[in-house]
Amino acid sequence: MYLDLLKRSLTRTLFAKEYERHALKPTTLLRRSVHTVLRRLLAPLNLELVRLVRSGPEDYLQSGHEAANRVEDAETMLGTLQLDQMQACINDVCNRGIPGDLLEAGVWRGGMTVFMRGVLRARGDNLRRVWVVDSFAGLPDPDATVDTFGWKAGDMAVSLDEVKRNFMRYGLLDDQVRFLEGFFSDTLPNASISALSVLRVDADLYESTLEVLNNLYPKLSVGGYAIFDDYQNLSDCRKAIDEYRHAHRISEPITKIDSRAIFWQRRAPGAEPS
Repeated sequence: MYLDLLKRSLTRTLFAKEYERHALKPTTLLRRSVHTVLRRLLAPLNLELVRLVRSGPEDYLQSGHEAANRVEDAETMLGTLQLDQMQACINDVCNRGIPGDLLEAGVWRGGMTVFMRGVLRARGDNLRRVWVVDSFAGLPDPDATVDTFGWKAGDMAVSLDEVKRNFMRYGLLDDQVRFLEGFFSDTLPNASISALSVLRVDADLYESTLEVLNNLYPKLSVGGYAIFDDYQNLSDCRKAIDEYRHAHRISEPITKIDSRAIFWQRRAPGAEPS
């Protein structure tokens, strides 16, 4: 019940009303000009223009990118389907004694890593660490030759202090949470991470995804889980993963989690799928 409540709180499923208020984001020049004038007139009255959109628990199953009507201040854009799957993975590696820590590369506001730490707390696991790996300054400058989505340097930026505060809000900031700050190319080659049982990658960019795979996938224990957000919806991310799997002869079957994310379970070379 604690973990179910934690999922519904991190995603804001618990607080979803029939209608949610969302800030207006006009797209045309005329609408932006009108919006600017009205906003200045309303600001002294502590009023703002918003739009009302229907919202309900079913909108929180998938990632927030798939449902623009969700509550805006959640610690994660992920849906409950991905949190359910993460819980199942952690339970499995713990029950079977698969060695290694848990890690997410690309954490945004930290909601998934907060949940990872919550699962360990609920299980009474005092040994495994949760690695929170991010630049905390947004995306690096994308390579225009391989990254086609339109990302810009600094997109998705959330500070380290804000992520730490989110851990504190849930009472889950302790010595089992380790933060690794900086771009993956700078921090991962020399990171003091010996083994992983769960590796979750939400790097968005082609090069960033490859940096994580090159530096961390060899540390994933046999029986552990590799989880990737955006494989189904970002071609650049998918390209990096497919190229790495091909180059390293990874044949474990890919399983879909929701409309965006996938995972596979690492097995020993030559081992048959269970």
